[in-house]
Amino acid sequence: MRGSRIASLAILGGVLVGGLVLQAADQSRPDGSAPPDVVVSTPLPAAAPAGSLSSTWYCAGGSATEGGVADHVLLFANASATDRTAVVTVLAGGFAPPAVIPEDASGVSTTAPTTTVAPASSTTTEAPKRAEPRVLKLPAQSRVELALADLVDAPLAAAIVEVDGGQVAVEHQVTGLEDGRATAPCSTTASQTWSFPWGVTARGSRELLVFMNPFPDDASLDISFATDEGTREPLRFRNFVVPGRSVVGAYIDDAGGAQRKEQVSAQVKVRSGRLVVDRIQIFGGDDDDDREGITLGPGAPTAAETWIFPDGNVAEGVREQLVVFNPSDDVAEVEVEIRLDDPSTNGSPEPYELTVLPGRFAIVDLPDPLAGPDDPPRVPLGVGHSFIVRSLNGVAITAERVIIASQGSNLGVGSALGSPIAAPTWYFAGGGVIAGERDETLTLFNASNDEIVTFSVEVLAEGERLPLTDLQDREIPPGGRIAIRLAEHTDRDSLALVVRANGPIVAERGIYRVNGRGISQSIGIPLAADIVVLDPING
Repeated sequence: MRGSRIASLAILGGVLVGGLVLQAADQSRPDGSAPPDVVVSTPLPAAAPAGSLSSTWYCAGGSATEGGVADHVLLFANASATDRTAVVTVLAGGFAPPAVIPEDASGVSTTAPTTTVAPASSTTTEAPKRAEPRVLKLPAQSRVELALADLVDAPLAAAIVEVDGGQVAVEHQVTGLEDGRATAPCSTTASQTWSFPWGVTARGSRELLVFMNPFPDDASLDISFATDEGTREPLRFRNFVVPGRSVVGAYIDDAGGAQRKEQVSAQVKVRSGRLVVDRIQIFGGDDDDDREGITLGPGAPTAAETWIFPDGNVAEGVREQLVVFNPSDDVAEVEVEIRLDDPSTNGSPEPYELTVLPGRFAIVDLPDPLAGPDDPPRVPLGVGHSFIVRSLNGVAITAERVIIASQGSNLGVGSALGSPIAAPTWYFAGGGVIAGERDETLTLFNASNDEIVTFSVEVLAEGERLPLTDLQDREIPPGGRIAIRLAEHTDRDSLALVVRANGPIVAERGIYRVNGRGISQSIGIPLAADIVVLDPING
């Protein structure tokens, strides 16, 4: 089996490689100062390091009205020893109307959609009222929550968060009326491209893309969709306009979008301006579908040659999908390596070899639906594992893992992009453990194939960093992982975490509703210091 190598690339002053600096907004902050500069087109949301003068976060997806599709709450974790101040500016908006299907002279509807411009407001005639910026105190080494419905009443609400320093992480969560809850990092980038490898528009599901434009000028975009029938570029999403300082949502399964498909990859290309784009995926539990729940997450603003997924699990009633999307114009030759826990006992399965055409996707299903009853499983049920997705020919890709649980105590659907980077320090603002109601796991992957990594986990609690029992100076073997059930170490319902290691790791969190519907998974937020970019293998 091939092994990967890692090329270290230091991140200075919180500015990630390949980043581009823009100003966050056209308005000054309440104290009269100009808004800070922000970095765009970075591969993963990252917290600014100590000594930074400012940091900016974009939280795009969610609703802020009674009976909304996904109630939007912000989660702040101040890991520094200094009190911080955040200025929260809410952008209110609504949903773009479905595509118009015109009728021909005989009165028969045609198939050509005509709507290409999104409204600045909701589908009602009156635009939501703009909220005044909120100044929020972030006490040192503590977590703070803010519901956007407390600031504005709107079908959709996004937030620009400007913090007067570093070592602060911002996540957001959405809660559906009957679909559970999902938590994910907010973005630290605005980009001209966004990739969403996975998506479902089949009956009983809805895929909502939320477009946030934090800048004063209008932005326009095109979207192409890859399905099992090829690539589509519907007229509805050609020159689709997102007005300046607004948020607009569009259900892509509306007529003229991706229609009803089991798998849809989406590529957003911004013609003018830059945007932040989130996806909210909702499953309603159709009679013929074992998926129920809600997911939230940003797309990938840039493609990469390597993606790491620390967590993996296949069991009775639990299945996985790994979706690899190729947003480029060249064919991508991809290897998917699965590393099983305790390889001396469980073995090392042969990697999957994928050829992904330009603008198309490939899927790895676990368990393998094509395997015969007598075929030994490549991944045994109940054996934990991690994934390493590599482009073998230098063509950058994006990758997303999906877990569907239809049996057992934890039900629902969880999705997460992988990580193309590793770092020694990771933050998690959301999460919590409630006995009998909510469980949480933390999975850490050692990105070095040669060195043991030692790590410790701390909780931010009312001005203190509290070490978690039995999670201090623990070791992860080279190229291995460790999965931690946090209920075995704490019972806190508010669980902002700091993970510190002496080498590069990738950290992932899973939040599970016990005996109910709700799975939320996401890669953590790295501190932008000593970050390394993961290189694919060479030979």
